[in-house]
Amino acid sequence: MDNKTVYYKPLPPKPATLLIIERGKPITLVSLDGSMTLGRASEKSTCDIKIASGIVSRNHGEFIYEDVEGIFYYRDNNSLNGTFYNGVKLEQLNERGTRAVRLSDGDILRIDCENLMNPRSDAVIIIFSTAFSVKETWKRYPLDGIDSVKIGRGISDGICLTDFMASRSHAVMVRAQNTWHITDSGSVNGLAVNREQLEGQRELHIFDVIRIANTTLIFLGNEVIYNEVQMAAPQPEQVRANRSVVMSVNIDEVKVRKFNSIAKKTLLSHINLDVEAGDFVLILGGAGAGKTTFIKSLMGSIKRTGKVEGQVLFDNMDLYKNFRMLKHKIGLVPQFSTTRDNDTVYNTIMDAANIKLAGEYSNAEIRQRVDNVIGKLMLTSLTGNLVKNLSGGQKKRVEVAIQAIGDQEVFVLDEPDSGMDYATRVDLMTNLHSCTDSGGVVMVISHSPDDAAHLFTKVIVLAKSQRDEVGRLAYYGDVENAYKFFGVGKLSDIVMEINYEGGHGRADEFIDKFENTRRG
Repeated sequence: MDNKTVYYKPLPPKPATLLIIERGKPITLVSLDGSMTLGRASEKSTCDIKIASGIVSRNHGEFIYEDVEGIFYYRDNNSLNGTFYNGVKLEQLNERGTRAVRLSDGDILRIDCENLMNPRSDAVIIIFSTAFSVKETWKRYPLDGIDSVKIGRGISDGICLTDFMASRSHAVMVRAQNTWHITDSGSVNGLAVNREQLEGQRELHIFDVIRIANTTLIFLGNEVIYNEVQMAAPQPEQVRANRSVVMSVNIDEVKVRKFNSIAKKTLLSHINLDVEAGDFVLILGGAGAGKTTFIKSLMGSIKRTGKVEGQVLFDNMDLYKNFRMLKHKIGLVPQFSTTRDNDTVYNTIMDAANIKLAGEYSNAEIRQRVDNVIGKLMLTSLTGNLVKNLSGGQKKRVEVAIQAIGDQEVFVLDEPDSGMDYATRVDLMTNLHSCTDSGGVVMVISHSPDDAAHLFTKVIVLAKSQRDEVGRLAYYGDVENAYKFFGVGKLSDIVMEINYEGGHGRADEFIDKFENTRRG
C-alpha cells in the first residue's frame, strides 16, 4: 500500500487522461475512469484501449485503479516488447506480469526497442496526466526543411504559445548536422526537459518532453506537438469533480540550523500527502510541531537556513530541483494587509500586476490578466469599491488576487484570523473558501478552526513526538473523519489531545495510529 493513504471514505475514480502518440498517426486522448486494459487493435480485441502499432501485444498491459487510495497504477502483462516506465524497462515479477508502478502527473510509458535513443518508427509513447483534458486542443509544428524554431508567447514565426506564464521569447530550437538542440532564451520562468530544469543547451531526442510553464511540448524528430493552455477558469462543479493533484508533498526530514550554531536540528519528519485542486486545507498542530517549518518547506524557502530531504512536487516536478520554474506556483499571503485603503479594488490589483509583470507583458496583456484574475476570484462586483470599505474577508481575497497575478496555484495563510471577532472570522474563511472554486488551493493555520469547520475539505494535523521531539503527521483527511479519528467533537479539541504541555499528551499515540491506517 502507498504511504499517502488518506483517512477518509473511498471516493469515485479521479479523472485522468492518457495522451497516446504514434508517429504519423493522429494524437489520441483517452479518459481513464477506472481500471482499463491496453492492447493492439484488432477485430477480436477486448481491450479498453486499442493501439494500432504492431509492436503492441494483444494484451499488453493494464491500468489499475486503487479506490481506497485514489491512485492509478500500471502493469505490463509480460508483453513481447515490454513497457518502459520513465525510461526504465519494467521487469517481469511473476507469471502475471511486472510489478505495478504508481502513476503520477507527467509519467511516461513507452513501448519501443531497447535503444531509446534510436526509437522504432512504430514506437508508442503514453503520457499520464490528471491535468490534460480529452477536450484539449493539441497542435503540430513540422520541422522538415527548417533549421531553427523560436518558442514563446505571441510570436509569429515559430511555435506560438497561449500560456500566459511563457515568456514572449522563451526558447529556441536549432538543428545542426541532423541533431536538434534547445536553449533557453533568457525566459523569466525557465523550462525543463524530461522534468530536469534546463541549464544552457541540451540535445533533444525523440519523445523528449519539454515543459514551459503550463505547456507540454513533445519532440518527435520531424515535428513538435504541444497543447493549447486554456485561459478560462473552470467552473466550481468541474473542479470538485476532477480533484486533480496540485501539489504532492514527500518530506522525509527537515533540518534547520540552530541560532549561532553549525549544528542542525531535525524539526519535521515523514510528511507525505497530496493536495488536490479546490482544497481548502486547515493546518493544525501542537506547540513546537513545526507548522511554520512545514509552510517554509512547501515554499522552498527552508534552504536558506536548513535542508529538506525529500520532495515537494508540482506537475510531478521537484520544487527544489526546478525552483526557477516552480517558485511562482505557491504564494504566502501576508498576515497584515499591504494594500492602500483609498485605492479601488481594481487599481490595487492593477498596481500589483504592473509591478510583477513589467517588461515582459504589454499593457493589453496585463489588463487581460487582471480581468481574468478578478473573474477567477469572483471580485467583479467589488472592483469599484474602495479597499477601506471592504470586509476583512473581502480584503484578504484581494490579497489572494494580488498573489494570483503571478499564476500561483497554492495560497498559504499563517493565522489570518488572529485577533478577529467571530463574525469577522467567519466572513474571512467564507471568502477564502471561495478562492478555491476555480481550482486553486488555500491552506490556513488557524487557532479558531471551529467557526468554519464546515468549509474545510482537508485537515493536516502535525504533532511533536515525545520520543525524539520531531514534528510528524498525525492525521490527514476530511473533517468528519478527523472527529472520529481523535474521538473529539471539535477541531480545537484535537490540539488539546496531542499537546504535552497543557493537554492530554497523546501525540505519539495518534502519530502511530495514523501511520498504521496508512499501511492498511
